[in-house]
Amino acid sequence: MPVQHTVVISDVHLCETIDSDDAWLRWRQRPYLPDEEFASLVDAMLVEARAPGDRIEFVFNGDLFDFDAGRVIDGRATFEDLPRTESVANELIERILRDHRGYVDALARLLTAGPHRAVFVSGNHDPQLAFDGVRARIRAAIAAAAGDPTVAERVLFRAWFHHTPDAIHIEHGNQYDPYCSFRYPTMPHGAMPGTDEPEIQPTVGSIAFRYMASRMGYFNPHVDASFMLTTAGYVKHWVKHYLFTPRELVTPFARGLVRMFEELTAGRHGASQDRATRNVNNAARETGADPAAVARHATLFARPAQDALHRVVREFWIDRALLTALSAAAVTVPILARNSRVAVGAAIGLPMIFAAYEYAVPKPSLDDNWNIVRAMSPRIAEIYNARAVVFGHTHIPYGAWTNGVFHGNSGTWSAAYRDVESEGEMKLPSKPVIWLRSDGDRMEGGLYRWSMGHLLPDFESDDAAHAEESVPMPIGSRSMPAPAV
Repeated sequence: MPVQHTVVISDVHLCETIDSDDAWLRWRQRPYLPDEEFASLVDAMLVEARAPGDRIEFVFNGDLFDFDAGRVIDGRATFEDLPRTESVANELIERILRDHRGYVDALARLLTAGPHRAVFVSGNHDPQLAFDGVRARIRAAIAAAAGDPTVAERVLFRAWFHHTPDAIHIEHGNQYDPYCSFRYPTMPHGAMPGTDEPEIQPTVGSIAFRYMASRMGYFNPHVDASFMLTTAGYVKHWVKHYLFTPRELVTPFARGLVRMFEELTAGRHGASQDRATRNVNNAARETGADPAAVARHATLFARPAQDALHRVVREFWIDRALLTALSAAAVTVPILARNSRVAVGAAIGLPMIFAAYEYAVPKPSLDDNWNIVRAMSPRIAEIYNARAVVFGHTHIPYGAWTNGVFHGNSGTWSAAYRDVESEGEMKLPSKPVIWLRSDGDRMEGGLYRWSMGHLLPDFESDDAAHAEESVPMPIGSRSMPAPAV
């Protein structure tokens, strides 16, 4: 029986590379990028799907490209504040594809080797994939590399989610994260003040990346642990990397906060029943899904954080900074006025008020947001009667079979080095890949790790009969055991 191979990776964050070999912006330097690993994975999958009738559907599950990283001129990152319009996106995608020929050439080999398909699902860092011009340029680049214009017909784009012929639901997952969700993901752009063409609507995550994380070059914005530090950790980081250099850490953060509230305020737009209906119809038309099911799916979206700016204030510690400043003033002013009784009262009472505020208004952690994304998987499986649901976005890979349905996350293929002094040591010794196989009746597979030319299984099953799946097996064995439904 012919086998349908669905291969999913996500969060590669391809952007223009820079000509540098120091610790600054290491995540944009070619030695740390996974281009060669991707090419070798594609070649290995072509060997695996060599039987007559076998077909590969290679899905990039969001954030393959990172349009928020900005432009490079003469090999140096410019941090230019680029409008998020189609004309700018068209130029950026050409620059990115030029710097990552390994991806283009590998996809060309994939599409010329058989009836295979490449699918690009939009994420929160590449919603520009919804622009017709961007889609046309990607198709043209792959077709030119293949030397066959007809392969462009098998390059597909999905602005929100993708459904495979064997009932696998693939979605980036940012729609359940209030800091990265779009109100209408198939129409992420709209009129913005001062622009002559539609612009991608701002999200907190995009703004924070463009004006903060991408400009703090000694952090790796794709590895949470590199920038989610304690207060002492930030001080140590600043002393080590900024105190004795002309580079700045505090200024980009402060300026970024100002730009964030400027953009969120200017770009706020209310809900529209007409746009909501069009969003559902667009997704149903693009994926072939039942419009009623898509409408149910849309009810799961997180409310964009720009609708509740107090969440942004809380997330970026602005409230704590204000409380601290007010507390200092409440103690200092009475001291200067020689009113010791008021000063002592403020010194005793204000910490109690601060503690009560922290208790009454808890700040969700990053893990809390990621758990919300993961919790949506069973609900989506039920809505679409899916045999598998695959997310990305969180950069945390997982895979588990539960009651005959696979739930997984394709993790990240970004330049995830351990730290700026790593000198080539990678945080992730392997790259996560979701690989599912079906012949119509059976489906098997799950999460694998691509390492040193091998795919090693790394997923759980609620069926004890599949416990042998935990034993590493190299790619190339078509008898690889896996859960079946």
